[in-house]
Amino acid sequence: MHLESCDIVLHPSCNIIPPTTNELSLLLLSREIFKTMRAAKDGWYQNKTWNGRIDSLFEEGLKRSRNAGNKAECLKVQGCLLLNSQQANIREVGIALLTRLCSDFPSEYYSVLPAQEKLGDYYLAQKNYLQAEYYFKTVTDHCTKQNSRTGTSSMADLKWAATILRSNQQDKMETAYHLVMQYPPLLLKQHDSKLYYAELAAHICDRLDKKEAAAAFATTAIALSKITKPAFIRHTANNTKDESAGLLRTLEAISMG
Repeated sequence: MHLESCDIVLHPSCNIIPPTTNELSLLLLSREIFKTMRAAKDGWYQNKTWNGRIDSLFEEGLKRSRNAGNKAECLKVQGCLLLNSQQANIREVGIALLTRLCSDFPSEYYSVLPAQEKLGDYYLAQKNYLQAEYYFKTVTDHCTKQNSRTGTSSMADLKWAATILRSNQQDKMETAYHLVMQYPPLLLKQHDSKLYYAELAAHICDRLDKKEAAAAFATTAIALSKITKPAFIRHTANNTKDESAGLLRTLEAISMG
């Protein structure tokens, strides 16, 4: 007998019994479990929270990773994600993973450098200036030695200078000045980055009583602030409009010499 389109021919006496409601529920549940397991398999190093079960899955996944480069990248991705958490205990796990990356795989620079810069950003936001300066300096020193900024934001040296400024280390202000003055301006492609640089330079020059240079940088920063969203070096998500306006007024005062 010829079956067109692979149709299935059933005997008239064959009765098909539809699945019960419970059976359908079990089927749907099985599908959801499968999806969850598949997601866990594919995203075991992309968790935004942490617990004992996730920790076990992560360690198992890390063991299965093919080589040191893959292990380092997974530690970097997972650590950075956890460091963005709103929960302090979850951020601590992120710090531990990134620290582990730096100690266990120090030669995997493409993963280590962004991890170190991420830690610097975190500690700067937390006003832990000692730790922030350590990580920004570490990244900057490596980039200088290799004559390459690959794997970084290309602004670690500016962040180091900003850390010195924000922590009021007057004895290191000359170091901050040289970091800013030696920075290649052509690396600044976006208006917000140019604003960050100009405002940082204005404040550092002002601290060193280099009034003419400070005024020039402040004038540039004010002009840039009119065409881009403010990204002042002390500007955070918690700043009010009044505080941002205060920063702008400070720049205007510097621009007047």
